[in-house]
Amino acid sequence: MLKKQNIINYSPSEFAFGFEACNSCYYDKKINGVELKVPFPGIFSKMDKLQKNFYHGKSSKLLSENLEDGEIVGDFNKMLKSEILYDLKDRPFTLSGKIDGYIKHKDSFTIVDFKTTKINESKVDAYATQLQTYALMMEKPKEGSLKLTPVKRLGIFCFEPSDIELENNNCNMVMETHWFDIPRDDKDLISYITKIQDVLYSKTKPKSSPTCGICNFKKVMK
Repeated sequence: MLKKQNIINYSPSEFAFGFEACNSCYYDKKINGVELKVPFPGIFSKMDKLQKNFYHGKSSKLLSENLEDGEIVGDFNKMLKSEILYDLKDRPFTLSGKIDGYIKHKDSFTIVDFKTTKINESKVDAYATQLQTYALMMEKPKEGSLKLTPVKRLGIFCFEPSDIELENNNCNMVMETHWFDIPRDDKDLISYITKIQDVLYSKTKPKSSPTCGICNFKKVMK
């Protein structure tokens, strides 16, 4: 259980596949420091780096013709931190994480997240909280951290393998791409974080999700 003087830090990428996956496991991670870490395949890290390097310095129009003219920045690889923020019940929290990239427009910025995944509109809902968190973190940074303001647009740029081509003994994977706009809603985000903090400030640990593989494995092993 948290006390009000505690300041918990959240990573934008942990919401969809952390809190939403299982409240009980998320509670263990944040309150008890217990977490089962699954190694992230190195090949995806390499693909992510290639994507960001390729688009760095290029026009925003390569991502979507509907985007305002601007320059893509894909080489910013520093940990970013927010100032102390407060939920709807006046409980403090902070945000920290790394962004994939952003677009510098004439008078504003767009946050970009690269995803190697199946192209589907459901991705908008899956990653909305993550992108909204990035925007808030960038507009309200801790002193010394990168500040981008105003952030007027958010989006994910999806890569989905579609074919393989052979050329001069090289195997080239063809990727379909698609830009999805993510709506920004700071009020909804703060409300969501308040919901998370309600769980973490609770005197009792939440029940396990019936679909949580980790919790079900623990039950079998007892």
